Amino acid sequence: MKYLKIILAIVLSAAFLFIYLFIPNRIVVSDNIYITQAGSSVTRGFVQIQYWDKWMPRKTIQGHSFIWEDGELEINAAFIASVKSRFSKEDFEAGVIFSAVDAGKDSSLVRFEAEVDNRHLSPITRIHNYVEAQKLKIQLNKVIQAASSYYGTTKGIYGFEIIESKVKDTTLITTQQNFPDTPSLVQQYKMIDLLLNHIKKHNGIIHSDPMVNITRLGDNEVFIQVGFALAADIPAGDQMAIKKMVLGNILETKVVGGQRKVNAAFEANKLYLSDHLRTSPAMPYVTYNTNRLLEKDESKWQSTIYYPVY
Repeated sequence: MKYLKIILAIVLSAAFLFIYLFIPNRIVVSDNIYITQAGSSVTRGFVQIQYWDKWMPRKTIQGHSFIWEDGELEINAAFIASVKSRFSKEDFEAGVIFSAVDAGKDSSLVRFEAEVDNRHLSPITRIHNYVEAQKLKIQLNKVIQAASSYYGTTKGIYGFEIIESKVKDTTLITTQQNFPDTPSLVQQYKMIDLLLNHIKKHNGIIHSDPMVNITRLGDNEVFIQVGFALAADIPAGDQMAIKKMVLGNILETKVVGGQRKVNAAFEANKLYLSDHLRTSPAMPYVTYNTNRLLEKDESKWQSTIYYPVY
């Protein structure tokens, strides 16, 4: 019996020693995931915590907190490339920092690090915190995987799906004009009809919807060029020119909505060019896939932005 008590005492001492030596006072769990998007673009989008509801896994949202099935994550503040938050669950809590950094050409690293203060005398509490920290790591891995799925797309970063494709037609017929202010739809379609009548007269084959570029040159001067892609050359006309496009790369962005939405898509393309260190060799334009004169509800307008790029 005496020896049994001694053995039991040794086992208990060893268990306590193991707990205090191998379960630290400061528990840190972390992990990361790579995203195949430019670092600057992911970082810019990631720290905009007001949009985290678009991708964050959760059961519900309460104020600045995402409520999970097992605990809640409260978002506290965003910094240059990181977001500070706190996870809490009954008698367990941990500080959590998310970060997004450049990881090389067209690549980003999204990371989390959670820290638990485990300075407790109770071995049961120390073990409990260790187990909960491992469970938290699993949940946070789901968070960065969701972030990867969202920020791994151009729509998640720029608000629009931007696709890089190839120029399909080399022949364009265009006409252009300057106005003291942004031309009305009636004025724009008058120019479009001028081209359509000329194309019909010369049996041209149209390969696109009307293409429009409107550029403000000054306070009292707005330039507009409209055009159509053609299957082959036709004779030029009065105030009309035949132009040639290089069969290079082009960014393509589909838009549903009015002119404000189109303008936002143009700005998104500019950001894309900047983030990916690309330049545009030619004038961008928008095709009016919906006849804007016939469809009065601008929320139903369909357009496509085209931005030549190399």
